[in-house]
Amino acid sequence: MNKTSYVKAEDLTRVCKDILVCASVPSEDAQFVAETLVEADLRGINSHGVLRLGRYIRELDCGVTNPNPDIKLLNESPATGKIDGDGGLGPIVGKVAMETCIQKATEAGSATVTAFRSRHFGAAGYYARMAQEVDLIGISMTVASPRLAPTGGKIPLFGNNPIALSVPGNQHFPLVIDFASGKIAAGRLELAASKGEEIPDDVARDLAGNKTTDPKIALEGTIIPIAEHKGYALTLFIEILAGLLAGAPYFGIDRSGVDSHMRERGIGHFFMAIDPCRFMPLPEFKAAITSMIETIKESPRMPGTEEILLPGEIEFRNRESALASGIPLADATIKKIKSWAQDCGAQF
Repeated sequence: MNKTSYVKAEDLTRVCKDILVCASVPSEDAQFVAETLVEADLRGINSHGVLRLGRYIRELDCGVTNPNPDIKLLNESPATGKIDGDGGLGPIVGKVAMETCIQKATEAGSATVTAFRSRHFGAAGYYARMAQEVDLIGISMTVASPRLAPTGGKIPLFGNNPIALSVPGNQHFPLVIDFASGKIAAGRLELAASKGEEIPDDVARDLAGNKTTDPKIALEGTIIPIAEHKGYALTLFIEILAGLLAGAPYFGIDRSGVDSHMRERGIGHFFMAIDPCRFMPLPEFKAAITSMIETIKESPRMPGTEEILLPGEIEFRNRESALASGIPLADATIKKIKSWAQDCGAQF
């Protein structure tokens, strides 16, 4: 049985930063990437937390990721832009892209910015919340390695592409959705595989199209889309916006060709920010959000339901608890971090 230990957020951030600096990432960039990974773990999104550091280090070591990218803004207009990430770490490219989007939305009312030649950018909700924190509506999407088959198909053509949205309000927690198009994140399959755990029997298939509870077999097969054909349609349109439109299509890329594809065109992202003030006074908008939340919270509950929760509320509570008591990490994950730290002489 895999045990769990608790780690302080600041200790985890420090060692992740040190490991990235050892891989030639500038200190300021390393700090930001470390913070995004730890933030995911604080919220209980372990599939996109420090477990991802191993991938980042491997891609830095083999030259797939550029530790010192020359990030450029292309095809710029007052409300649009296209970011060339120059192969940089995804969180750094994502930060530049959403900051650009926020600046343009503040001036133009709404803005859309895409990015290409990027890498895995972590949890999509991080960037949506960046907009929400400055009283804008934030949207972020990204494409991923092929994991989902079309309805009726058995070969993975689409990424398990996530979408995140966040809106400003008066409530104490951020109202945010952040979910992938499949019934389970690939990172959760990796986490289950590392723990030797089974997965539910309705989330993935092997390459023959049979459902499986083995996460290792699922990683070689396909993830079942949420709501079946509706999830398939959702991931298709994310593929179009964050892949094709961004100039970094993943569609139809065989897994064996992902590395060469990443070197040439990288991963694509899509960001959007909307200023509610262009539609109504901000206090009025926030008051309406508060009213909606109160109505939902006070609505009649099904038997056995103690409380009706809002999107983002569980993650907020996880964060508050983890800041107070430490981040719960599987011992297998801690073992990996210690190994990475030892390789570069960092303390953990």
